[in-house]
Amino acid sequence: MKSISRVHLYTHKEPNGRGYIVAERSGLKALARALDKAAASAVGLEKITVYSSDGHPYDIMVVTDLSETEWQDINVPYDRRSNPKLLESVQVYDSLHEEMIKEKSTD
Repeated sequence: MKSISRVHLYTHKEPNGRGYIVAERSGLKALARALDKAAASAVGLEKITVYSSDGHPYDIMVVTDLSETEWQDINVPYDRRSNPKLLESVQVYDSLHEEMIKEKSTD
């Protein structure tokens, strides 16, 4: 079974290392659209769903407009303590998303 928009993101594992984006063209186009939307958005956050090579969906969160404090405090990707879920904009998104799910379940 061929899934559409397959994308794999491989972060660098050490300083001066190499990161990789491995994707089908449709996945790269979806990622490019999300990057453009996030860059133009007042919120500075965009989510897209793509697929791994085994067909499982996962979300990519494109986050921008971090405060200078967040940039100074965030761990680098190769630090095992790195956790983008700690970013304020991601926490706000997750909180709103949970509220929407609760509201739908009570309707």
